[in-house]
Amino acid sequence: YAEFSAVLAQHQAMSARVARISRRLRVANAPLCTQTRDDIGLSTHELSDYPQTLRPLALHFMALKEEGRFIRSVVPGSPADQARLRAGEEVVSGWPIQSGKTLVIDDGYGVSPLTVAPDRACVAPAFVIHSDRLNASTDGREIELSTALVQQVGDDAALALIIAHEMAHILRGYTPDASRWTAELQADADALTLMRNAGYDIAATVATWEMGVEAHRESQAMSTTHPPLRIRLQNLETALATLSAGPDGFRPLPDEKARLGTRADAVSPAD
Repeated sequence: YAEFSAVLAQHQAMSARVARISRRLRVANAPLCTQTRDDIGLSTHELSDYPQTLRPLALHFMALKEEGRFIRSVVPGSPADQARLRAGEEVVSGWPIQSGKTLVIDDGYGVSPLTVAPDRACVAPAFVIHSDRLNASTDGREIELSTALVQQVGDDAALALIIAHEMAHILRGYTPDASRWTAELQADADALTLMRNAGYDIAATVATWEMGVEAHRESQAMSTTHPPLRIRLQNLETALATLSAGPDGFRPLPDEKARLGTRADAVSPAD
């Protein structure tokens, strides 16, 4: 129980961080997404969400009961946070949230109906999974980040770049059989657009990425799906220059062919 408690606390902290960064990107870039939903910065869960073998632990550690749906986490600064919703409170009705729909909450002292104005956000949820492997990936619908990766990337903007990269794959309709180098370079550049729309300092982010290249050189060298680091860095610097030369404010994703041209396809794996 003590070991599980420590692992759970660490995972919850990582998940909260990823949820905060992810939501900032998803809300800011909602106009770019074909699939959006109302979002108040709230996640919920019920006992049946967990495997049978883990349910006793979930009941003990997760403020759950045998029946009912409960708030699992609240993103700081979100509409749910501003409405003072807190983890452990029961969601009596009104979930999933919809604009104009009343959310009924039991906080342990009584039942309260709330009308919380949601934001519109991209449907591109990001999750933290337990893994010692440094990895972030998407199946075209959801984003998974390993605990090892989230733990190593201490800078929020650097983590936002990783999440935005995977989010870009989703927005572009990523498929596993696509030309991988072209798709990866495209996602790197698109990530800067998504980050800029969310108010991140993309110039500082690229500078941080460049300084951290050496630390990732060994793992990157083993990759069969991503271009070499020097090509990715050149691509990021080109995208940064293009964005910096443009007007401030919200930016749509650039046309793929107009941005990439033939440069990405002209680089052979041998390079």
